[in-house]
Amino acid sequence: MNDSNATALQSVQGRDFSHFDDIRIQVQAWRTQSGTQVRFVRRPELPMVDLMLYFNAGTALDGDTSGVAALTLHMLDKGTTALDATQYASQIERLGAQVKTSIRLEHSSVSLRCLTAEQVLDPAIELFTSLVASPAFASAELAKMKGQLLPYQASRHTTPQLRTRLEANRYLFAGHPYGNPLGTTPEGIETTTVDQLVAFHRRAYSANNLCVAMVGDLTREQAEAIVQRITQALPQGWAAAQLPEVPQVASKTIHVELAGASNAMVLAIPMSVRPDDPDYPALVLASEVLGAGVDSRLLRELRLKRGLTYGASSRLTPHEAGGLLNIEWEIASAYITASQSLVAELLETFIAQGPTAAELELARNQLAGRFMSAVAGNQTLAALLAGAARHGQPANHTNLYIEQLQAVTPEAVRAVLQTRLEWSRRVFVSVGPTADQRPLPDLPSTDQ
Repeated sequence: MNDSNATALQSVQGRDFSHFDDIRIQVQAWRTQSGTQVRFVRRPELPMVDLMLYFNAGTALDGDTSGVAALTLHMLDKGTTALDATQYASQIERLGAQVKTSIRLEHSSVSLRCLTAEQVLDPAIELFTSLVASPAFASAELAKMKGQLLPYQASRHTTPQLRTRLEANRYLFAGHPYGNPLGTTPEGIETTTVDQLVAFHRRAYSANNLCVAMVGDLTREQAEAIVQRITQALPQGWAAAQLPEVPQVASKTIHVELAGASNAMVLAIPMSVRPDDPDYPALVLASEVLGAGVDSRLLRELRLKRGLTYGASSRLTPHEAGGLLNIEWEIASAYITASQSLVAELLETFIAQGPTAAELELARNQLAGRFMSAVAGNQTLAALLAGAARHGQPANHTNLYIEQLQAVTPEAVRAVLQTRLEWSRRVFVSVGPTADQRPLPDLPSTDQ
């Protein structure tokens, strides 16, 4: 073990993750008659509840109407059939409740945090239910939202790191619903109508297209009543169809010219591993070894040894029909080609050899530490539960996670890298200014 590995391991050895057995999460799970999956954890320590709704209503469902999924979600809190946007916001604020919305490629989420005192909880649930089930989709509010969304989406195209991901998806998923991860085009935003939002909501915000997670100071009976109240108000009986298989494309290198001081870089590698796959924990650990923490392979090679970048990371984006392992870094424009070769060589070595036992132990401890922090918070636990339900993971996933990490061996990581990553279909994307290319600088001398 080298000195840096030893130091990093010592920093996490003080944690005793066997104590996780003492805080096992008692997850209650059921499915309603309308088809909604529910995960509930009772935590009476604080008089609050966190409620998370995950609809299978992400931007991949846009179809031929680019922007309809994003606009539908963003319009939910812009008034209901009973209250206009100002009245709705005022009543939520008066209750001290928090409502948040978010949209991703495969799902949209709507969350509520509020006190569980009856005088707060009941009207908060009433307002929240009307938000998801009876949005007004007022024409004037839609015009305002379009005016906000257009410049926001334009700014994302000029953000180098986001642009690398966009271009990687466009190429690897050409012609597939995953091909536009931002989910909108200016033309789509401008042309989407109220009728299209109403039609999308009637389908995608169905009770049968929903996973619910709830954490807080409620009894099982109260939780069931809240879920029943929400799901009965929603449209019924529709569920998103299975997505088509992703296209098979050859490896490619792409450059997008964009003004700036450096280039944002991504190496995107297709993978065929979903979170409910037994191989997934090994891939999570592989990504951790590659690009999480100051002692990751990417940071050691690109920053500590060579001083080429401030940051380099690895991130998994698992999807139903096929996801990506993204390696991301920033580099001076003169080293685009040389850094691509360096990262490719690093990956090829890692795929061939796998991690060391020391790297794997460090990665396990880092992941376990973050996971234990997440399950300790009600909001973060609710998000974990909703995500697990959406991905088809079992109700006791939170109690199995650390055990699954502990069971992964270096050989298992090497095997998943060699069999589940599609290295031959990798794509390199650089976004930034072009420059004459130079070889990497020599490594600093270690002579004393």
